[in-house]
Amino acid sequence: YIIFSDLMIMWNNISTMGSIMTIFFSLMFITIMMDMIISKRKMIFIIKSNNKEGKMNIPTLNHSNLENPYMFHK
Repeated sequence: YIIFSDLMIMWNNISTMGSIMTIFFSLMFITIMMDMIISKRKMIFIIKSNNKEGKMNIPTLNHSNLENPYMFHK
């Protein structure tokens, strides 16, 4: 059994607090995500976009979406 010096006990306590905070915030994140999935809330804002993925709210099935190419001259 290893006995730590007094300096190591301080770092051990800091590490323990970090582990407890990580577990707590992970559980809080999972709870928030489950609440969002169960309640099926609507989006607060809608992203205005000109591309097809933004208009259909789903990605296209293939890479054949034709959009107007823009040419920039310096």
